[in-house]
Amino acid sequence: MKNVDVFLQGPGFSDIAVLSAKPDDTIGNVLSKLDQAEAKEENLLVFIQDSFCPVDREVLVEELLPLAADEKTLRPLCLHVTQCRKVETVVRFNGEHKQRQFPPGAVVERIRRWAACRAFGLAPQDAGEHVLQLQGSTSRPDRDTHVGVLTDGKSCSVAFDLVPNKRVEG
Repeated sequence: MKNVDVFLQGPGFSDIAVLSAKPDDTIGNVLSKLDQAEAKEENLLVFIQDSFCPVDREVLVEELLPLAADEKTLRPLCLHVTQCRKVETVVRFNGEHKQRQFPPGAVVERIRRWAACRAFGLAPQDAGEHVLQLQGSTSRPDRDTHVGVLTDGKSCSVAFDLVPNKRVEG
């Protein structure tokens, strides 16, 4: 089996780290290849994207590999390293606040869909015209950003505003 890409995100990462791993590498071996010293700390938890349960560092990469729809093509392994088991997430919209815990590897798009459709009950078309913006800023994280990246690495919380996405017409 050929090498696979492993995408890693975590607090303090300036960008997504892309590593190559052998299927029989352990997750611990993969982390040891990182340049960021803080990501190698033994007390950090490792999560598969969108999973609520951390994985053991002795688990083999091949045991975690996701398959594409054709079940023959391997997709990259997306991991998140953090000290947080859960991220307390607050979303504000029209003066209301909704709160929910997400795994640190939950992507911003998942949180946006939950907030727009489930928490605030927007119609699908209206929901599609809204994005998440970090409260107190103009920063709108990319949809594939892990929510754990948006924490300061110590407090396990993040707050967003659900705001209209500006459209250019003309």
